[in-house]
Amino acid sequence: MIFLVFIIIPIIEISIFITIGTNIGILNTIAIILITALVGIFLVRRQGIKLLFDAQKNLSQGIMPTEEIKGGIFLLISGLLLITPGFFTDCIGFSFFLKPVQNLVALQAKKYFKSRIRY
Repeated sequence: MIFLVFIIIPIIEISIFITIGTNIGILNTIAIILITALVGIFLVRRQGIKLLFDAQKNLSQGIMPTEEIKGGIFLLISGLLLITPGFFTDCIGFSFFLKPVQNLVALQAKKYFKSRIRY
């Protein structure tokens, strides 16, 4: 499965690069890729600091920061996807900032791992 992801995603990215590069030019395509990476870095940094302060606040009140931990995992994945050059990975990375997407993916992951547990 993971092997297929490492084959399919680059094929998707290359075809998008070719299509967009043909339509708007190579320099504009490169500029968009750099801008999305910089915006992604800015958003990851800002969100990371917010998550850190929220987690510290919850810990000081004796509350386990489970939402912040989940948010941190998605933030890590988002950051990795956003600094990876490509339009497809950027779309996925930016979508992981959205709470409904995070909740959906977390629910699917929970179902997947529960089905793998054998008693």
